[in-house]
Amino acid sequence: MKQILSLAGVCVLVGSMLCSTALAQQAPVSKKQETDILIIEEDSGGDDILIIEEDSSGSVADLQEEIDRLATEIDDMRDLFGTLRKNVNVTGYGETHFNLPTDNRDNVFDAHRFVLGVNARFNDWIFLNAEIDYEHAAQALEFEMAYLDFLLDPKFNARAGTVLIPVGFLNEFHEPVLFWTVERPVFHNRVVPTSWNGTGGGFFGTFGNFLGGMNYRVYLVNSLRSIQTNPCDSAHGGGGDCGQFKGSSGVRSGRAFPDELVASDYALTGRVEFSNLFPGLQLAGSFYTGNTTQGLIPQNGRTTIIEGDIKYRYKWLDMNASIANVHINNAAELNSFAIAQGNASGNIASNILGWNIQAGIHWPQLLGKSTSHDVVTHFMYEFIDTQNEMPAGFAPNTGSGGETDVYTAGITWFPSTTNVSLKMDYTHQRFQNGTSTDQVNFGMAYMFF
Repeated sequence: MKQILSLAGVCVLVGSMLCSTALAQQAPVSKKQETDILIIEEDSGGDDILIIEEDSSGSVADLQEEIDRLATEIDDMRDLFGTLRKNVNVTGYGETHFNLPTDNRDNVFDAHRFVLGVNARFNDWIFLNAEIDYEHAAQALEFEMAYLDFLLDPKFNARAGTVLIPVGFLNEFHEPVLFWTVERPVFHNRVVPTSWNGTGGGFFGTFGNFLGGMNYRVYLVNSLRSIQTNPCDSAHGGGGDCGQFKGSSGVRSGRAFPDELVASDYALTGRVEFSNLFPGLQLAGSFYTGNTTQGLIPQNGRTTIIEGDIKYRYKWLDMNASIANVHINNAAELNSFAIAQGNASGNIASNILGWNIQAGIHWPQLLGKSTSHDVVTHFMYEFIDTQNEMPAGFAPNTGSGGETDVYTAGITWFPSTTNVSLKMDYTHQRFQNGTSTDQVNFGMAYMFF
């Protein structure tokens, strides 16, 4: 009933307006007396009421002023987006794998990772680099890096934030199109872990005329964590108080992400590269050293990594090799604490050793073909011993987590671009106890920037 009355009221008002219009035609008024009619819909307790009132503020000049204001806002937005397009760049990479073991294990598809990054230029000397890693079909999220670069001089610049640890040639530059195998090499997993970051800062630079060019990085960052009190998924961060060394994976599970990160211990790390000792040859070395017990026991558990690597390319021949030694102080005390907490079986080594060597042939160059495609056949041997030396009173793991020989052979195709690769390889792993595994792998990888 209220709606009918409201509608009747509107009809009366509209009729009055029509009458007023007819009278206005008989007796014109000046422009100063012109008014606008505003019809406003108001919700009143479930009943819709139309309110009609006069607005004498509207004019052509006011309309023009509003148009000018909106035009200015649009210009400002255009300038903003133009600046963003110029100074902010979205980057990323990803890879998908298909693994076919030859034993009783299941075949597996894995959208292993999809990474989004941002490079931002604030001015001529301050830059941001950041990446977020969506792993295993985005079921695991990793904060990979986010740091500011302050470019002061080619020989001396500053960096602060969450940085990638500069140990080995793969950890800082681990995009999947930059290595030939489907999976990352075992050496870069169990001896020198990849996707390994630390929060802190330091310096970097280049000396272009020294021995064919020398690059360096040196940082002070939070240290690895060798022991923990709370059970947690240390393989994926698990919080800033999580992480512990393991006999099967060495220091890899001691990585900790900056999630309210406990930082009672710090580490010094750095890398030097001689990028062109003679044409095609790069020689480099890395180090890392820091206490790792984070104050949980009196012993410091100092862990020191010394690494060396070489890359060489001559026409169609391409090769690389790496070696690393990891020494862990107070391994006996670390094992005793881990056993008391119920978090490990007591097989942390006092020394870890690993090395690998890989060679590849670029077939278009070998055959003298002029093409934008590249096809590389490759072979790699790896030796991994995560329990190279054990502390007194503790025995090494004799299963698949101990000494391992890894043989990988495969082929990689780069179709008209180095930013896309299709891979296939075969991997044979032989363990200390005499057992072995065999697996065929297929992969696709891409990188954009």
